[in-house]
Amino acid sequence: MYQRKRTQICSILLTWLLLTPAASAATIPVACGTERGNWREELHLHRMAERARRAGQLTVRGRAVPERAAPAQDIGEIAVLDDAGGVIARRNPFNLNTHSIEFLPSDEPASQYRFQVGAALFDELASTGGTVIPLGDDDAQPVDLPFPFPFYGKLHSTAWVHSDGNLTFEEPDAASQARSLGRLAAGPPRIAPLFSDLDPSKTDCDVRVWQGVNRTVFTWRNVPEYRDAGTGPRQMVQLEIRSNGAMIFTYASVTAGDIVAGISPGRLIGSAEILSFAGGSPLTFGATVAERFGGSDSLDTVRAAQRFYETHEDSYDYLVFFNTAGIAAGTNALAAEQTVRSARQGIGDAAMDNGATYGSPIRLQAVLNMGPLSQYPRDPYARVGSRGQITGDNTMTLIGHETGHLFLALASIRDPRDPSARPMLGTQNAHWSFNFNSEASLLEGNRIMDLGGNRFRTVATVQGYSILDQYLMGFRTPDEVPPTFLVRNSPISAASFPQVNVSFSGSRQDITVDDLIAAEGKRVPSAEVAQRRFRFGFVLVTPAGVEPAAAELEQLETYRAEFERYYPQAAQDRSYADATLRRALNVSLWPAGGVVAGEETIAKVQLAHPVDYDMTVSLYSPQDLLAYPTQVVIPAGAMSANVAVRGLTAGAADLVFEASDGLVAPAFVRVAVQAAASNLHLIADYVDANWAVVRVADQNNLPYANVRVRVEGRTQEYRTDQRGQALLEKAPGEALVVEIDGAPESSLVIRSDQ
Repeated sequence: MYQRKRTQICSILLTWLLLTPAASAATIPVACGTERGNWREELHLHRMAERARRAGQLTVRGRAVPERAAPAQDIGEIAVLDDAGGVIARRNPFNLNTHSIEFLPSDEPASQYRFQVGAALFDELASTGGTVIPLGDDDAQPVDLPFPFPFYGKLHSTAWVHSDGNLTFEEPDAASQARSLGRLAAGPPRIAPLFSDLDPSKTDCDVRVWQGVNRTVFTWRNVPEYRDAGTGPRQMVQLEIRSNGAMIFTYASVTAGDIVAGISPGRLIGSAEILSFAGGSPLTFGATVAERFGGSDSLDTVRAAQRFYETHEDSYDYLVFFNTAGIAAGTNALAAEQTVRSARQGIGDAAMDNGATYGSPIRLQAVLNMGPLSQYPRDPYARVGSRGQITGDNTMTLIGHETGHLFLALASIRDPRDPSARPMLGTQNAHWSFNFNSEASLLEGNRIMDLGGNRFRTVATVQGYSILDQYLMGFRTPDEVPPTFLVRNSPISAASFPQVNVSFSGSRQDITVDDLIAAEGKRVPSAEVAQRRFRFGFVLVTPAGVEPAAAELEQLETYRAEFERYYPQAAQDRSYADATLRRALNVSLWPAGGVVAGEETIAKVQLAHPVDYDMTVSLYSPQDLLAYPTQVVIPAGAMSANVAVRGLTAGAADLVFEASDGLVAPAFVRVAVQAAASNLHLIADYVDANWAVVRVADQNNLPYANVRVRVEGRTQEYRTDQRGQALLEKAPGEALVVEIDGAPESSLVIRSDQ
């Protein structure tokens, strides 16, 4: 999502602002809101919308959502999907008005919380008494507390009160960025009864604090939502904190649109839990607990993907959604990415897999919500809106930006003074910092010239995926990554936009890839076997009953075709994009698998649906590391065939499977050939009283099929399946000693209590 308030863009944009007509502080769609964990937010909103849809309570444009949805249709290489059936809807409207949420600590000092929801506990005297806190739009002021307040195990004597319906501890966070779950979880410790864009600088409203011996009450009294230059509906919300660590949110009159409500220890501590407060929970929470409310029509990317897969095969790594319904990608946003599945290590992100929820059993890795087609110029290389005037971004760089979010920018060295800090990162801890020499990455940062004497100047922006980017994406080895640097103590915010020809001061900190690996671990899988070819499905969402105009289809087709050319250029020919709507040719080894030299593995080549003719699949590898048949035939009426692949020489090879009819996309597989079985190891994937599942893998966690596994004391030989797993029967309480045949050093002891 791209957003920022015009008067808050920071001093580096002064020249640009002086050349722009006077404007209010309204949020403008220019900054990317893709952030850590935003998939949790998206799944929560989808679940809330699904409940409302089934109950007939889901609305779009103020009317009930039409359930009759036309199947997706392909027009050329563009899939067209109408917005019925919940694809576009108002998801999870605020439902706590005239209610209170009470958070109760479960230990001392407070570090675990449970909550309960009841009738409003509004304190009328506190709302009109006490002291007015002078706050402007996007502002924060410190308030000394009359008692040390315990919050997630720490005591605080000062709170920062924000205009945007929240308190923080340790430091303020009043930036004009998305009021989101990701910001709640990644920022400073925060209590957020109404984390939304509010403006108390208007008349007939204020923010007040009333203090007693054992409790303090904060009231946002008649503060308008920042909508239409601050003339949005007025909000009345109250927060009470008590000396024992209890907190009470009271919603006297709330009609704001998009809201996050909850509490968080911040700094990405623990795993965020998103739930329905009104639905209640018997659990206690030691990390972020929040609810995301959606008060505006939005594209439900989960539902849209489900609808797409009703008529398309699981053949795509990315789905790219544009719409002609005028629906923004978020609150005043341009575009956003949601990661669907990832098992990569060393990139600063956690493994996750929500593919089945999106309708993709195997392949889908990310969804890009590019927002309204109308906000992009027809020329794919023309600058896009206000952001383009600042950063130089065009439609291709922005699609590339969101594409890169599957891997970037999440990795950072650590600050020894603050281990929770990510000094290489800027906006939402998911973009490179303005002060980081990102070599003009598409994921922000700048190319920075060191002028000497602690002086620096930015010289380029958004030119492509940098070499460091390519390492994190799996396209380069660590020894290919040159050193770079970060400018410490810069007067420019880390969250500022990239911009050319900005001079600033600071102290240089050199950074090597080894420094990054020390903080995040090695990139797994490594560049030798990581996926290099990605399939994109471009989808146009239209209002129900409205056919897309020829000009709209032509515009999106221009983007689609050009992105196939642009993406490898941005990746310096280390990766490639296929954006055609072809069927899937699934290979069990995909995206990568392994075999031992001198041994054989079995790859299954499979179609999603049978065809009525013999389909010939040709095999080819440019390296001489494998032995394989040059062709395999999937018989008419069948869906699969097996292929024996033998390892010849240690190394990494490409193996291409290409169907004869051209209607099916080729499969590109990376195959690691190990010199000996001693290079492999065993992993216990599952153990219970009667069964154990072990997996044979290498240093990249690739599966090795058809590998012999032995259990000490048994004559039976086991072989791993296509997932590299072997199923072992065991007696209750029995311990098994398992090893890879020919590799006694791989021995793994499986105990009954594992």
